[in-house]
Amino acid sequence: MTTPAIEFREVTKVYRKRLRGVEVAALTNASFSIFPGEVCAFLGPNGAGKTTSISMLMGFFFADSGEISVLGYPPGDVRAKSEIGFLPENFAFYKYLNARRLLQFHYALSGRSTENEDRVISDLLSKVKLAEFEKLKIGKYSRGMVQRLGVAQALLHDPKLLVLDEPTSGLDPTGRKDVRDLISSLRAAGKTVFLSSHLLSEVEQVCDRVIIISKGRVVQSGRMEELLGAADRVEILATSVPEELAARISEWGGAITKHDSAVTIVVPLERKRELAELLWQSGQDVIHILPLRSSLEDLYMRTVGSEGEQA
Repeated sequence: MTTPAIEFREVTKVYRKRLRGVEVAALTNASFSIFPGEVCAFLGPNGAGKTTSISMLMGFFFADSGEISVLGYPPGDVRAKSEIGFLPENFAFYKYLNARRLLQFHYALSGRSTENEDRVISDLLSKVKLAEFEKLKIGKYSRGMVQRLGVAQALLHDPKLLVLDEPTSGLDPTGRKDVRDLISSLRAAGKTVFLSSHLLSEVEQVCDRVIIISKGRVVQSGRMEELLGAADRVEILATSVPEELAARISEWGGAITKHDSAVTIVVPLERKRELAELLWQSGQDVIHILPLRSSLEDLYMRTVGSEGEQA
């Protein structure tokens, strides 16, 4: 059986305010596993326990009970740390350095051989689209450029595991696509990626596994295709819908959206053939038929939407 790259087993963490005698449970009996080569999304409302979980995973502080393993080692073990690339949500670099000097500094900290240092750094700067700005001081970078540099820093020592907290924060649509493509290439190279993000549509495009946490408890965990399930609705684009057919679609629980020269109809999957035939019989053209499955946003809102916060 494959050893998980990350495993939490009944992990609990309680913050104690000693002077006030108050205890706040940040994590309660949390259990989940992420396997080598997977890209896993870690989702939940603000205050759900995501930052606490990532901090314990990185060995910054420890659980009150339960067990955590990272690449087969306890959190904080130097053998695990040497194989982890980490991008925190809020980070700061030395503003008086340029990108190359900063990456040289972090490269030295990683302990890697300096034989290929220049090539590795040049390749990473090109990959995150900062090659033409490598001599510009970081203090003059935009928020998105700093974020790109953070991604490069996390990849610098060719880690087995990437822990990314809001990796697309501050990036424009082009930058977000670049990060998605980069994550896809990491998966293809056999890397494991554990990422937290508020952008559910971005996550759905790149992740294999999803963990949703709420009020310190894991409320959903599994492979993306298993959690979202097979398509249960179908979208039909047609030239028009006769009034009598529109009434029937409403009875089926369907929805009709009118456009300038066509209509989009969404109905339960089992009504697909019947609706298409009725449209043809009424003289309408059917332009396309597309199966629709639940989105990650649908799953998230069903799971924790009552808390009134966005992921």
